[in-house]
Amino acid sequence: MRHLRLILLFLRATVQVQLEYRSGVFGRLLANLLSVATGILLLWAMFQQVAGIGGWSFDQVLVLVGVVYTVEFMIEIWLYPSLSPISGYVRKGEFDQLLLKPVSSQFLVTFRYLQVLDITGLALGLGVIGFGMVRLDTVTPANVALLMVFLVVALAIIYSVYLALSTLAFWFTRIEEVASLIWLHSSVGSFPISAYPGWARVLFTFVLPVAFVTNVPATAATGRLTWDWALGAVVFAVAALAASSWLWGRAIRSYSSASS
Repeated sequence: MRHLRLILLFLRATVQVQLEYRSGVFGRLLANLLSVATGILLLWAMFQQVAGIGGWSFDQVLVLVGVVYTVEFMIEIWLYPSLSPISGYVRKGEFDQLLLKPVSSQFLVTFRYLQVLDITGLALGLGVIGFGMVRLDTVTPANVALLMVFLVVALAIIYSVYLALSTLAFWFTRIEEVASLIWLHSSVGSFPISAYPGWARVLFTFVLPVAFVTNVPATAATGRLTWDWALGAVVFAVAALAASSWLWGRAIRSYSSASS
């Protein structure tokens, strides 16, 4: 309960600060709307030239693009503002302050900051998924439930990868270029994994888990999820969470305080 109260406290503080400027709210809404609309327009233009991509129809890829936007805005809302400052904490010697708190340092860096203005983008992403599901006639309680479950699984994978990359800051001075890999899902994940050659499918599934992050939720929403992909995504997420948490613990143990 204490952790939940802290999350709510962080959220309230963030909302109060960010909503002080009303123009920022409408500006962010307009930017998010233009971004999503442009993506859908480009997808529509592409399908004027081809009948399908990797065996996926326009509506199926539309759902996939909606998943990509949903994950992207979840990163913008939660992961980027929380995890991107880690390298700065370590480089400037500010990480000591987190270690003095009576709460897990991993918990603090995970939930300390939220960018609530991008909630409009998240709503747009979910709206694109819903629109595609309606067109495909796949809106059922089971499909919606599976979609929600595997969006959470996708978020767990993205969080684990981002945390692991951010943890490198304890050994290397600057890791911004490496951490930018977290956005790979936006470009690679916007296409079905079946559209890539065999070696790329392996790469984008087991090394850079784009397929688990975008394709699995999309196939869940369209009623085409198979048990092997579902199990693979869950196992990968659990393993990634465990590995990133272990790496964080090792980094903390090796950290030299700025005051020492």
